[in-house]
Amino acid sequence: MKIILLFLSSIGLLLSSELTGTYYVDGMMCAMNCPRKVNESLNGIEGIKSCKVDYETKIATIIYDDEKINSDIIAKTIAKNTYYKVKDMNEKEKSGFLWNWLFGKK
Repeated sequence: MKIILLFLSSIGLLLSSELTGTYYVDGMMCAMNCPRKVNESLNGIEGIKSCKVDYETKIATIIYDDEKINSDIIAKTIAKNTYYKVKDMNEKEKSGFLWNWLFGKK
């Protein structure tokens, strides 16, 4: 019985879908309070595992569970709660994908 429980819990860990997203946060003016505001904007949001904000590069790195929340909602939540402009850096261009692929545009 213990082996079955161990096996099932291992499968659960393997199948968990934890992703890392990077977001460009424009509008931060200071190195102390602004990154803290970004972190606080995500406190209590289900699915957010961690948030690290680098003021110098204006990049927020967020680890989240994509079964509970998606990257678009994360960007909108930060923007709504902080009034900063947030761009999801993981977002791929959807329109013109074939054209960009053929001609090497990113």
